Amino acid sequence: MSQPSHRSATRWRLLTALACMALAAGCVAPSFVPPLSEKTSASVDVMRQVLAANDGWGAAEGGTRGGADATPEHVFDVRNRSELVAALERAGSQPKIVRIHGTIDLSVDDALRPMGEAEYRDPVFDFAAYVKAYDPATWGKNPPTGPLEDARKRSSANQAKRVVVRVPSNTSLIGVGGDAQILHGMLFLDKVDNVIVRNIHFADAFDYFPEWDPKDNAHGEWNSEYDTVALRGATHVWIDHCTFSDGDRPDHTARVALGRPIQHHDGLLDITLQSNFVTVSYNHFKNHDKTNLVGSSDSQKLDEGKLKVSFHHNLWENTKERSPRVRYGQVHLYNNLYLADKAAEYAHGYSIGVGLNSRIYAQNNVWESKGGVLDTQLTKLWKGSTLFGQGNLHNGRAVDLLSGLRSANPGAALSADVGWQPVLHGAIEQASEVSRSVRAKAGAGRL
Repeated sequence: MSQPSHRSATRWRLLTALACMALAAGCVAPSFVPPLSEKTSASVDVMRQVLAANDGWGAAEGGTRGGADATPEHVFDVRNRSELVAALERAGSQPKIVRIHGTIDLSVDDALRPMGEAEYRDPVFDFAAYVKAYDPATWGKNPPTGPLEDARKRSSANQAKRVVVRVPSNTSLIGVGGDAQILHGMLFLDKVDNVIVRNIHFADAFDYFPEWDPKDNAHGEWNSEYDTVALRGATHVWIDHCTFSDGDRPDHTARVALGRPIQHHDGLLDITLQSNFVTVSYNHFKNHDKTNLVGSSDSQKLDEGKLKVSFHHNLWENTKERSPRVRYGQVHLYNNLYLADKAAEYAHGYSIGVGLNSRIYAQNNVWESKGGVLDTQLTKLWKGSTLFGQGNLHNGRAVDLLSGLRSANPGAALSADVGWQPVLHGAIEQASEVSRSVRAKAGAGRL
């Protein structure tokens, strides 16, 4: 996502419409659901599990049940994109449980044949001509317009029709076993309520037609469209024991054009546009640049009073930034583990982004770093003014996050008074126990 405004309302409306079209297109019936005696014992325990009564912001105001109340005809086993889309469409907003088996590639046609740039590209679009036409040396700082930009947008729309899958309200998406994965697309939770996503590997939501923004930073940037999981106006959501990454196409393999690396990945899990009451627990985020966004833009003033999110027992490993970056929200970060390395392919930039009107409460988190990561580089100021930190460790020693933020921003007026204190949480472990606990339990396949 670009800075400071990430997705325009127009682009989000387009994604919403295209996601609805993709959902309606699902025509392959979900596979037969075997009797419980034929299921694994783990799936029997997990598929109807709900968020515990005190487990973070997702437990507020009625809590998060997902599809736990699904009737037998609304329990689906799916093994490919067609079955996934059909299951979600068939049950609509009624409680449903969708069990993911093996690998589901979202970038496939109706015959499950892989689709790539050639299949999505509009006949008019030519990347080399696009780069030549919009070179700032001749085009300047104006946003791209004209036939080539229109063709890029049509190409992007073609891709979105396939790879964006909308998840309705009252849904539990549960990976079966340790190898359930969703690749090459985006799960879109748009204005829905009561969704649980657990035990799934997500990777490589690859945008073949990123947008060139000549005004993003001093030199311009390529900005991609898809998060592996995106919450927009979603409420009561629990994301648990999942693994997120760029998969087999890491950023360092991308080409350079107009003097900048072409960015094909956006966020891993972004929570934006008045989303609220979300718990993110025991996930593994790895090998990614812009990882978790809570609040999409400073201009989204309707986010005030929303974006209440808890992150606990997550592992961020070689994530460059936004782990998370927060605007407006009351965000509780506790018992998380950060593995940061300045020399990694995704070199550490910062972890916690303190954005406009953010109210972050960070307790007993642990950083284990290499390559000279400083205390001042654990956080970054993005127009915020408050940060509460308590019991956090960096390489085995106590670290004062607010002090580090002040040292990096000597002219800023910063306070520890975030105006709230978390009450919805489980037992908070001592920081000395966090590394062992999170390494043993975070990520898909560890339920």
